[in-house]
Formats: sequence, structure tokens, C-alpha cells
Amino acid sequence: MDDKYLDNRPKAETTTVEDLVDAVNNGEIRIPSFQRRLAWDAEDVLALFDSIYKGYPVGSLLMQEALAKAERLNIGPLYIEAPEVTAARWVVDGQQRLVSLTAGLSRPGPIPQTPDDPYVVYFDARNRAFRTPPNNGKVPSTWIPATKLLDGAELSEWIFEWEHQDERELRTAAFEAGKRIRQYRIPQYIVTTDDKDVLREIFYRINKSGKSLEWTEVHDALYGHKREAPSTLEELADDLAVLGMGRPRERTLLSCVVAYEGLDVTQNLGTHTQKHASILQEGAAEALPALRRVFSFLREHASIPHLRLLPRSTPLIVLTRFFGLYPDPEPRNVTLLVRWVWRFLAGALDVSEPTLKRRGVMNIETDNESAAVQTLLALVCNQPESGYTLPESFDARSAASRLALLGMKHLQPHDLQQEEQIDIAECIRKNGRKAFRKIWAQGASSPANRILLPGTGPAFRELDAFMEETYSFTVLESHGIGEEAARAFQKGDRNVFIQHREKTIEEATRTLIKRFAAWGRNDRPSIQALLTHQHAAV
Repeated sequence: MDDKYLDNRPKAETTTVEDLVDAVNNGEIRIPSFQRRLAWDAEDVLALFDSIYKGYPVGSLLMQEALAKAERLNIGPLYIEAPEVTAARWVVDGQQRLVSLTAGLSRPGPIPQTPDDPYVVYFDARNRAFRTPPNNGKVPSTWIPATKLLDGAELSEWIFEWEHQDERELRTAAFEAGKRIRQYRIPQYIVTTDDKDVLREIFYRINKSGKSLEWTEVHDALYGHKREAPSTLEELADDLAVLGMGRPRERTLLSCVVAYEGLDVTQNLGTHTQKHASILQEGAAEALPALRRVFSFLREHASIPHLRLLPRSTPLIVLTRFFGLYPDPEPRNVTLLVRWVWRFLAGALDVSEPTLKRRGVMNIETDNESAAVQTLLALVCNQPESGYTLPESFDARSAASRLALLGMKHLQPHDLQQEEQIDIAECIRKNGRKAFRKIWAQGASSPANRILLPGTGPAFRELDAFMEETYSFTVLESHGIGEEAARAFQKGDRNVFIQHREKTIEEATRTLIKRFAAWGRNDRPSIQALLTHQHAAV
């Protein structure tokens, strides 16, 4: 990746909000459609409008220049008949800002007087602030629909009919708000590359924090229409590999496809392919959206950022069935699914693993999301049988060692040079198993002789150089190296260092498991699900 360059430098320009929204409505700027809902809520949208009104920076946009075919676009509450554009600007980074501005400023009337969606925005001229309408629909007369602010002439006409037109202070506030919003300039960079690795690298470098979309969603939106759906397990693995969590084994994917169909994954897979020929012919394409959601769930909610850190493949298989049935589970069920995953990974099973896979796929309810989650929870224990024990030897393929790596990741390891938190998934993507570096090349086989740190070869010299200078204990502790371990390292006492670090990693892993497994906590469904069930029973 480091030897990848842009053939042409990005074009840099600034564009007013008025022109950006106009370009979206004309189809010149294309905001890709995504598999899931955008992450912003009403509070985020209001914060964006407030920042623009106050002249605060709101970040730059990243665009890819490419052909856009004629199509009907759905942007929040808007539907746009977009013509074919030879050099359209596809939004790589900045989707949520552009959706919020376009939907908030140019949605069709009449403007809702209740918070129907996050993009219903009003300007409170009395207090000079942006507001979401109240649930009771009683919008104060001094509030102006944000849609009136985009066009100066339309705003003037609206104010002419406004009951507060004679109040100079309110009138001035309205015109000033319109001008500030319309004329605010947002920087944008436009690249012309089709190299997905380059785009991903740029995306990661400028998109490090906040409630940003994942590269997986951006990739799907930009390139999904340019490729036919996967028809083989190899193509399915390729499609999932671009999500940045590693390339799943094709045999595991075959089990996932079988699970998606609700069939017995413990049977010989050859039997399924003979009885159900369409599994391989159509199953890969059909299971792909569910698998994407599984990957997203594991990364965003279960704190498992890469397949090389997933201790067992069973959750991948069972969750493919669940997310195939329930692609957008309610928040309470997401929390309970995280508990199920971690209780399973901790070995707290009420049944054997094959039985769990079979029942987890075939027995879950197909028309009741909360009941399906409860079925899965019934297959694992709510109390640990025993605490986690660090294995004596490290094996990157074993469940116990992968749990240890997750424990190390839970400590939020920092880079020794920049002293910034390491992107573990990206580190593994670039280096594979070599990301789990040894500290000493020879000697201890313990997981405590492994470290999650960018670079190649044994990490001893880097740690030694770091400790020779004025160093941060915070950085060392992020790698499971406490004061006693650090002193042993500096004295050259390798055995004592390993012993102290083993205790730290083991405790970190136990803490991680305890946090996500939520031992002993009440696993009941949400109140809304219970009420719905009671109502249905009546």
C-alpha cells in the first residue's frame, strides 16, 4: 500500500452550500445509497447547521470523479431524477454532511411540524438557533423552516407574508441566517483514480473519528453497481475481504450460505449441495448483505475488528442466519447478541458446539426478532464456568491465543513513536499474522512474548530504545507492560518480564470477557418487545 500513489493530484476547491445542494439536486454530485441507515441523528444535523451558521469549520469533502448513469436517487425525504453525467462527483467522505444539508434545505413541502426524520430543521429567529420541531407539532411562529433559507428570493417572499415581518430584529436574524448558510464555503478534494486501495487509504487517513461511515459502506456504494453479484464462494470471499476485516475461508463461507438458508450446518456440506443446487448458484449473492451486517456487528458492537482475532467461526455462521432474517435489529437485541457472542467465545455453553450451531440456525424464530435472540441466549450460560486462563504457548490459530490478542487490543495499544492509538485492524490488514510480533526472537513461546505493534521482526530493540529515552508509562501500559515488567525488561530479566506481562494480559482478557459477556445480567427483551408480545397474545 505504501508504494501506491495518485497519478494526478486531487483538485482542491471550495464551494458554497447553495451550489453544493444545487449540484446534488441536479445529479452532478452523487451521494451513494447505502445498505444501512446513515449514522446521524437530529442532534448531529442541528450541530452541522449551527457550525455553519457560526462560521465554524465543518471539514472537507472527498469526491471521486466518475461516470454516473441516469437514475432515480433517494436522499432522505427527497427523490431526484438524475440524468447521466460523464464526470459526476461521487462522494467518498462527507455523505452525512451533504445528505443533511440537501435534505434539510431542499426537502419538498409542506415541511413537517413534528420530528418525522432527522432532517426536519427550523431556524429560531428569536434565539438565533437551529431547532428540531417539538413532538406535539406546536412550532412557534418565530421559527422559520430551514428550506426557506436556501434561496434569497424565496426567503424574501416568505418573510413578506410572515406575521412577524414588522419586527426588525427577527427579520434581520432571518436574512442573516439565510446569507450565512447559503454563502458558507466547504472545501472539497476531487480525485480521478479508480484504484480502490488508494481511495481506501485516503478515506482512512481523513476519517479517523466521529460517527463516520465505514469504508465498507462507501466501497459498496461506489463500486457495487460496477460488479455483478458474487456467484462463487471465491467471489463472495473477495467481496467480503474489501471490508477490511480479512478474507474469510471459503469453507466457512459455505457454512454461512447454508446457515442463511436455514439448513442444518452440521450435516455434510456435500449433501446440501446435492439436494439444494441453488445454494451455490444463488446463495452467495443472497447471503452477501447478511454477511456484511455480521462483519459490521462484530467490529462495531462486539469489539472484534478482524477475522484473525475471532476465536471461533461459529458466531459468523449463526449470525448470518440471524441477520438474514433481521437485518436491522433493535438496540436492545444488539446488546443481547453481543452477550451471546462473548459467552460463547468464553466457552460458557449449555450444549455442545455442533448442537449450538444446529439449533442456532434451525430453531430461531423467523417472525419474532426478540424471541430469536432469546433462543440463542438459551444455548449459552449466564454465568462463567471458570475464568480465562492464558495459554502456555501462543498459536495464532487457537481460540485461547486469539482471546489473548483481543485482551491486548482491549488495552488500546499505542505506537511507540507517535504515541497514538494503533488501528489494529489496519495493522493486521497490512501484515497478516506478522502483526502479532514477537518481542524476543528466541525463547519464550508465551503470548506475553507477543505484541500488537506496527513494524517487522522482533520488537525488542524498539522497546529497548523507547525505554532508554524519557518515555510514557501510559504507552507501555497500553501494551500490558506495567512498572514491574518495565524494570525487569531494563534489567534484562526476561523471565520476570514475561511473568508480569502474562498476569496483565490474562487480567485484561478476563476484564474484556466480563464486560461484553455481562455475566449475571438480566437478559430480558426490551419493554417494547414485551408489550408487543402481550398485545399480540390478547
